[in-house]
Amino acid sequence: MTARAQKLVLALPSKGRLQQQSIAFLNGCGFDVRRVGNGREYVSALVGLDDVEVIYLRPEEIPARVEQGDAHAGITGEDLYREYGEGEPASALVMPKLGFGGARLVVAIPQSWVDVSTMADLDEAAMLFHQRHGRSLRVATKFSRLTRAFLAESGIVEYSLVGSSGATEGAPAAGVADFVVDLTSTGTTLAENHLKEIAGGTVLQTEACLIASLHPALWSERALGALEQFVAQIEARIRATSQLVLRFSIPAKSAAKNKQRLAEKYGCVVSSWGEAPGAPDQGRAFMVAYCQRAKLYSVVKFLKSCDAASVLVDRGEFIFEGASPAFETFRKILKHPRSTEPRVASDPLGRGANSAARPL
Repeated sequence: MTARAQKLVLALPSKGRLQQQSIAFLNGCGFDVRRVGNGREYVSALVGLDDVEVIYLRPEEIPARVEQGDAHAGITGEDLYREYGEGEPASALVMPKLGFGGARLVVAIPQSWVDVSTMADLDEAAMLFHQRHGRSLRVATKFSRLTRAFLAESGIVEYSLVGSSGATEGAPAAGVADFVVDLTSTGTTLAENHLKEIAGGTVLQTEACLIASLHPALWSERALGALEQFVAQIEARIRATSQLVLRFSIPAKSAAKNKQRLAEKYGCVVSSWGEAPGAPDQGRAFMVAYCQRAKLYSVVKFLKSCDAASVLVDRGEFIFEGASPAFETFRKILKHPRSTEPRVASDPLGRGANSAARPL
């Protein structure tokens, strides 16, 4: 393990769209990424968090380098983490959904295979192909580990893997493979190469994630403190992008009941900060509520029915709550690596862990 014992060493992608998106995301979270020195060094600092040193690695390198101890933590794609990382007990998926770099890893077959539309159809086609041609269907992919696991889970055994270092989607047209397992965002590139997705063929829903080493000896209190601030601030920013802040007053006599309804029916987080003076049963309670953007109209309509006055809606830059769920889960795993605690914290938007993800 070679990561510095004091500062938190954070690995970021060294190239491509994922690098651009990662830096833009961190800037939006209040962390200005700035190169250190004369610009030739592949090292940066996070302005706003002194105890962090940023290093740059190829996105596919980051899982292994974090697990080896060359960095405490890193941002990469979940697809790359699950393909190239070893997982517990070497590393943990601290934040599975950072909100950018989204794509799907899917099984895609030639559009001319009109009789194949599901994974069960593909299994039957693979067996028939082997019987007729004496060889297995070839599947081109950059994700051999994930592909093997998914095809095994789907009961498909008659295939052979073809490694891909270039544009995977072009492999069938070039005669290199019969079908592919590849990343797609919109499906446009697959269609341009006369390929189609099939039902049940989504291997993984992926986006950028934060991973961290599970080697206890690597973590100083200083590094853990930096990670806690880093994660908590990201969570606060993600909450703010999905929620609106409502300020309003309602009759004090019905405040408790309506506060409960806002929480239970609309999922709002509500607090009150005072009560305006007035005659008995005529005072008003002033409140603040955090509301999901998609529920804004319904919440405002409800507040109007409650005789709410002066409903002011703001967009918060950050919404901090109590302890960081993601960091606290990571701390527990680090202290008790064989614990039965959940291996991934629930994410700040309430989307949960990736249901398509498979254990490593």
